[in-house]
Amino acid sequence: MKTNFKLLMLFSILSLTGCSDNDTPLAESEAQVETEAVQATNSSSITHKSQTVTTEAVLRTAVAAAVPGDVITISGTINLTKTLELAKSGTSSSKINITGGVLNCSALPSGSWGVKVNGSYWNITNLTIKNAPDCGLVLQTGGYNYVYNVTTSANGDSGLQIYNGGHDNYIKSCKSNDNYDVANGGENADGFACKLSAGKNNVFESCVANHNSDDGWDLYGQPYTVTIKNCTASNNGFGTTGDGNGFKLGSANQSVPHTVTNNIATNNLAFGYDGNGNTGHITITGSTGSGNGKGLFARLY
Repeated sequence: MKTNFKLLMLFSILSLTGCSDNDTPLAESEAQVETEAVQATNSSSITHKSQTVTTEAVLRTAVAAAVPGDVITISGTINLTKTLELAKSGTSSSKINITGGVLNCSALPSGSWGVKVNGSYWNITNLTIKNAPDCGLVLQTGGYNYVYNVTTSANGDSGLQIYNGGHDNYIKSCKSNDNYDVANGGENADGFACKLSAGKNNVFESCVANHNSDDGWDLYGQPYTVTIKNCTASNNGFGTTGDGNGFKLGSANQSVPHTVTNNIATNNLAFGYDGNGNTGHITITGSTGSGNGKGLFARLY
């Protein structure tokens, strides 16, 4: 009996000490800490890149791989063969940046835009976009993009257009000139267009629209308020069928209160500032001009 008792005690001790720690499930809080540690490690492995590109292939690779905080610098002229789409998004505190250089779009297929921005939180700066078969730069669906010191010239429709829900875009110190839609005799190519279906809170500041075949600015059919301040529209309407307003501020059957402050309209084919049937209370302050073919102000309520 004593021997059996001793064996029983030995088996009991072994059973208490023989469970592996690895078989013990993590408490909920421990599992959470482990998950957060892995996430932190993965997050810290993301590095922001600053890359200079000189070819279309490398540019497209950089844009496709872009993460918030990246800087893509275009050196020299890149000849695009298809529309460049900026589809990724940055964040409010860390935008994606594309800057510098020239994008020549003359080799794009008929009807193509030069650059299409579907993403949000981009800084697009110090760039020239030219010779696109259709619009040069189009911002749509996304928002919170900042476009600074960008020139859009000699494109086959509007130089820069905000369209299809594009919202909260800030366009500053940009130039748009010599845009002309040949097929329509210049009826559609504006310097800057925010029309038909753009979203809310789009702003143009200190921009220049010169010698475009239709209007300098066109807000035709735009359903939400647009702010235009400290901008200049001159010599627009050179197309055979272009309207030639400096600032076209809506269209018939609309009541949208746009804000137009401290702008200048000179030597445009038609009016300097034309409400174009928009019965909204358009606020025009400090805006002047001269030499416009049909007068300075028309159809403003």
